Amino acid sequence: MSSLKIDVGGFEMKNPLMIASGPISSKLDHLKQADENGFAAVSLKHTMTWQKFAAKPRWYSDSKIGVIVSGDPRLDPEYTLDMIRKAKEQTSLKIAVNLSGTPNNVASWGELSHMMEQAGADAIELNFNCPNLLTADAKTKAVLGANLGADPDSCRTVVSEVRKSVKIPVIAKLNTESGKLMPVSKAVAEAGADILNIHASYRSAPGLDIYNGGKMLYPGSEKGNFGAISGVWSKRASNRFINDVYRANTGKAVIGGSGLYTWQDVVETIMYGASAVQMCVPVMQKGFGLGKEILKGLEQFMDECGYSSIDEMVGIASKYVCAPGEMDYADVTALIDEKRCIGCKQCLPIAHCDAITYDSDAKKCVVEEDKCIGCGFCRGVCPRDAFTYVL
Repeated sequence: MSSLKIDVGGFEMKNPLMIASGPISSKLDHLKQADENGFAAVSLKHTMTWQKFAAKPRWYSDSKIGVIVSGDPRLDPEYTLDMIRKAKEQTSLKIAVNLSGTPNNVASWGELSHMMEQAGADAIELNFNCPNLLTADAKTKAVLGANLGADPDSCRTVVSEVRKSVKIPVIAKLNTESGKLMPVSKAVAEAGADILNIHASYRSAPGLDIYNGGKMLYPGSEKGNFGAISGVWSKRASNRFINDVYRANTGKAVIGGSGLYTWQDVVETIMYGASAVQMCVPVMQKGFGLGKEILKGLEQFMDECGYSSIDEMVGIASKYVCAPGEMDYADVTALIDEKRCIGCKQCLPIAHCDAITYDSDAKKCVVEEDKCIGCGFCRGVCPRDAFTYVL
């Protein structure tokens, strides 16, 4: 029987599912629902000692791409302290606190972290990634969020301050848009962060009302900003960054992920190097019951494939990752499973392909092997997963 338990840099979890810091981790009732549906841990909504601006939930949601968050209320320390105490009493969740200190006051990061530890927090998650908190300066004096996350020295200074202020695990939630992910991850690891939290987050443009002068489609606002996007598209980017950090051999556990909707998504992210995953937008869209659904599939998969623990899967895909130009290019051809093919013809319009035709008698699509270049494009087009590739 497989075990879902995992020790992530001293942050022990009954399974690898964690609610990410966001709108669904800001209320006690939400935490209770997460607990009831199998999630092992939660990172509370971003807590700040200093609020740059007031915000209300205003999001651009596109089911095919994801959700862009223009802004969302942050939590005040007193509110968070109260929620930690109540959550520890009323749920079995492990509690991490996502937080930021005050500009021009590095010590405030340590002071706030210590307060959260005293209230019962199980880990501190340092916010080095929030794109709604861009400020002008650097070197720890007046930076928060994504700007701070782009500066290795600033991140090192903050982690060092927090590390000496608390005994519980310290998570560094890093920025992937800056292009500085690798030097920052090395800096925070050297400074004493126990866990590196990686997910793809980019400031992105919402849809426009093209019949109303190009107004952004945020409800109730004449203007809008470029907020963080997360959703279906972001899994592939997150897994790339997770694997980069995992392969860097910092000696630190990696968590994170983005756009994880199924147990298969979770398995992929673990195999790329995450010891545990964080989820927000998929739960917002599908409900907290997604936790039970994923855990059931994950456990069945592990039993069927003979994995006795999560640790056995962490990073196993790394051995297949190579640099451009180092791939193998065996001669393969596409093969269509006649039982799966329903003759929908969605593979026929592929513009660069001369190999796929339609058999009107069988009402099935077929591949002319001598014309197939084995590119792999047709697999993504087929709604029935009817394509495989053979030598």
